[in-house]
Amino acid sequence: AQPKQTPEFFERETNMPTREHLEGQWREWRYAHVATMFRPYGWTSLVAQYWLEEGQKGVTFDLLPGTWSVEDGRIMFTPPASGPTLSVNGEYPAGPVEIVPGRNQTYGHGKSEPVYFGINEVETILRSKHDGQPLYGVRVRDPRQATRLEDAGVTAFDYDPAWRIPGVYMPSALTEFEAETVEAGVRESTPRIGTFTFDHQGKSYSVVLIGKQTATGVQPVAHIRDRTSGPVTYGAGRVIELQFTDDTHTRIDWIDFNYAVALPCAFTNFVTCPVVPPENQLDFEVLAGEKRPAQQVVRTMTYQS
Repeated sequence: AQPKQTPEFFERETNMPTREHLEGQWREWRYAHVATMFRPYGWTSLVAQYWLEEGQKGVTFDLLPGTWSVEDGRIMFTPPASGPTLSVNGEYPAGPVEIVPGRNQTYGHGKSEPVYFGINEVETILRSKHDGQPLYGVRVRDPRQATRLEDAGVTAFDYDPAWRIPGVYMPSALTEFEAETVEAGVRESTPRIGTFTFDHQGKSYSVVLIGKQTATGVQPVAHIRDRTSGPVTYGAGRVIELQFTDDTHTRIDWIDFNYAVALPCAFTNFVTCPVVPPENQLDFEVLAGEKRPAQQVVRTMTYQS
């Protein structure tokens, strides 16, 4: 469907902030994004990704102490009888303790608590298998192994306001969608919240939006591939955060491709990045946003059914 061409739409399209303003805001955001990606416990510090299924007990992992199990959907850690153990929310557990799924240092939302083993951070995640049954992951982050920015070779196109394209958001009821991921046999929940429709070179496009849960609420995200994916930008696609422009979260006025960034799987093997939705395969070159990192990750699977 074509965007609704109302007077309000044309007002939004013509009343664009100055280039200086847009570029300045993008430059500050770009610095913060890169700093977040490459900080000590950022995505590039991941060194292990282990898997558990319901009912498993007494499982041990190479880089972690004690034993692990899943009991009624709860990931449980049992400390060793002696020796080093985990620090869970600032305390050494005296007995079995639940390690609540979340992204502790990455987003810090939900009920997850900071967990460490020495200098390493530990987190748990909830995923699913192809048959829909739950799958539980345990990840380890080592700040000593975090990729340095200069080694990753991360660059971006210069800001171009032509890639800030107006459009119309069509919200829908939040729908949980179990997406295929780069980790074979593992699916990840990607809650869909609607579509964003825009025009480019006389053609209309509608992309599915994901609603990423953050500490400040739902963040709309478009996960796309285009004709630059592979040779110029990251092959598995890029993600773009969009912004609600009203308090009711029913309106989005722009998609700014200058904010497109590579997925974490561009920098580490220990993730479950979703595959791009078929609807979000764009048939033109998006010469904006982040380019393909110079450092390549050799994809190996961490899950075996």
